[in-house]
Amino acid sequence: MIGAPQLFHLCPPDLRGPDLLPLSALETRQPGLYARAMRKYCNRMAAPLRPLPELGCTWSDCVLLSPVHPEALRAARIACGLSWPEAGHRFLVFDAANFDARAERMCIWLYSDTRPQDFAAAKTDVVPYASDRLEGLGTVSDAARSYMSEMARLGKAPLMYVGVPHVLHRGAIPLAWSRTVTI
Repeated sequence: MIGAPQLFHLCPPDLRGPDLLPLSALETRQPGLYARAMRKYCNRMAAPLRPLPELGCTWSDCVLLSPVHPEALRAARIACGLSWPEAGHRFLVFDAANFDARAERMCIWLYSDTRPQDFAAAKTDVVPYASDRLEGLGTVSDAARSYMSEMARLGKAPLMYVGVPHVLHRGAIPLAWSRTVTI
C-alpha cells in the first residue's frame, strides 16, 4: 500500500445525515435507503444476520469498509472482462488511522474463501482491527479475480467485494471523517 492506509465504502446515491449507518440503523432511520441497500442481498437474505462474535453483534450492525482502493477493483474487473460505469462509482474514503481509537468496535474479515457461504456460521478468518494490519490487504486477491472471471464467463453480474477483505465497524461512522472520490 502506498501512503497511509485508507478504507473505502461504495457511496449510496441518496446518502444523507451526519453518519454512515449500518443496515440495522438504516431500517428505522432511513427506510428508503435501507430498502435500496437490501436489494443487493436478495439472493442471500441471511447474510446480514451472520453472527459476528468478535464484536458481539451481527453483520447488519456494522458498516462494511474495504482496504482495497476502488481503482484496483476497477482495473481487476476490466481485466476480467467485466464492465465499470463510464461515469464511475462514488466512494467514501477514510483515513484508516482515524479508526485506531475505535478498534474495540472493529475487526477485519480476511475473506480467504470465496466459495458459497453458510450465513448462519461465524467466519473463522477474522482478526482484530489495527490500521497497521491493513498492510498487504490493499490488493485484489487471486481468488477475487477468479470469481470475477467466472462471473464474466457466465455473463452474470458479480458482487463487488467477493474475495476482498472487509473491515467491519460496529455502529455509525461520522461522515465528517470522509471525503469522496469517483472512480
